[in-house]
Amino acid sequence: MPNRHARAIRAAVIVASLLAVTAPALRAQVVPATNAPAAKATPSVVKHTVKRGDTLWDIAKFYLKDPFRWPEVFHANTDIVKNPHWIYPGQVLTIDGSAVKPEVAARADSNGFVVAQIQTRAQSPTVFAEHQATVDERLAAATAIPPALTVRPGEYEAAPYVVDGHAHLETGRVIGPVDRPALGLASDAGFRLFDRIYITVPAGVNVGDRVVVARTDETVADLGRIVEPRAIMRIDSLGANSRAIGVIVKQFGTVVPDQSIVLPGRSFESTSTRPIPGSYPLTAKLAWIQGSPRLPSVQTYVILAAGEAKGVRPGDQFTLLSDEQFSDGTRAPLTATARVTVVRVTPFGASGIIVHQTQPEIKTGMPSRLTAKMP
Repeated sequence: MPNRHARAIRAAVIVASLLAVTAPALRAQVVPATNAPAAKATPSVVKHTVKRGDTLWDIAKFYLKDPFRWPEVFHANTDIVKNPHWIYPGQVLTIDGSAVKPEVAARADSNGFVVAQIQTRAQSPTVFAEHQATVDERLAAATAIPPALTVRPGEYEAAPYVVDGHAHLETGRVIGPVDRPALGLASDAGFRLFDRIYITVPAGVNVGDRVVVARTDETVADLGRIVEPRAIMRIDSLGANSRAIGVIVKQFGTVVPDQSIVLPGRSFESTSTRPIPGSYPLTAKLAWIQGSPRLPSVQTYVILAAGEAKGVRPGDQFTLLSDEQFSDGTRAPLTATARVTVVRVTPFGASGIIVHQTQPEIKTGMPSRLTAKMP
């Protein structure tokens, strides 16, 4: 009996020892369910509320990581979006939750809405917004109206001008056509644009240079020789004895054999700077009118007897004045007749073009006054 009682006491002590050792470990493994973070389920659909500037392209890029998957967004919302070009603020689009990027899906609220921080472009309502922006920029550039030039290059190139009437003017000559007309059907109208012509050229001309076909047979007393451009030619080939083949690249008038070939002179730089109106002391006589028409009008070229030495510049404006007299010999008050814009200036005169006319009669010898000067 005593031995049995001793064995029972030892067994009880061993059991108590085991419970003392294992109980804390068991308690450590038991975690209340309320403290464990519950795994957030991926929503079946994610919802996006369209904002101003959103496009299907940008939405697909944000949610699906690939902007080229925009058709998936469109086809999932055809009940709302009728045309992929147009989506409108306030529309709610649904996107397959399983396809959405995990980091975006994690931001969905209990209703599946995501507060999206999509970088948008102003007024880009279509899936083709980026392409449309490029088209709009090109269209704007193509239709933009450039500032008006005070003197246009073509006006300068076509303007008759005056040179020293006593000095030798080195010229070439128009000879004849390179390409003979079929069946001898020659035209009396002269040469045309892009015709190839045999010519002689002044010294120093090279292949690729440009020369001017001009009339040079008219002189104005006390002024000089008039050079009246008819065309501009490009030199395509050079031969012996200053002979060459040229092509008409610009034409201002009739080109016929025996007309002169002259060098183009100084280069021209156009500008949109406008002349400043004012009362200026410079006066000049109208010395020459192109074609000697009975009633010159707007766009007619004229030459004024005022050259570079008087400070005249392209863009300056002169007002032609009528100085008629009554039948009793009394002078009538000076009356503004027309306005001339200077387009080319030489040491011997200023070439201009009539840009405005208030009286019908314009004739050589009438006075003019500088009324607007380039700064």
